[in-house]
Amino acid sequence: MAAETKTGTNGHFDVTELAKTWKEGYLKGLEASLQWQERNEHFIKETVRQGLAVPHHWFTASKSMFGKPGEELLGQTTGVSNLFVGMTRQVLQTSQDIAEPLLKTATDAYATTFDYYETAVAGPSRKFALEINQKVLDTVIPD
Repeated sequence: MAAETKTGTNGHFDVTELAKTWKEGYLKGLEASLQWQERNEHFIKETVRQGLAVPHHWFTASKSMFGKPGEELLGQTTGVSNLFVGMTRQVLQTSQDIAEPLLKTATDAYATTFDYYETAVAGPSRKFALEINQKVLDTVIPD
């Protein structure tokens, strides 16, 4: 970069090329930073979505396990049902019946909110930040 600096009239330095190089580097760095921000937002969205899916998977696994007859579950052949297994099955089924609609609503609300944030706030903000910086720097350091 120092080789690109020229001596102008009256011993003043011409730093036009240096300024253009700095401008280009700054804008590329800003663009990379905004892309990094966007990727992180998508990573967070996916992490929360997967976190909300865990209770659903747990309910499915417990339903498949406790949905069997008590004798089959415990390997018994006496024909007498186990009261604990029956009560556990009932508690899990009731819990699942209450929680599943709530989890579905929470998942849908989260997805809708994040999509709205991305389209109405984050995406336009990133675009505006890049455009305004480009315009300001084009005004200050013309090509």
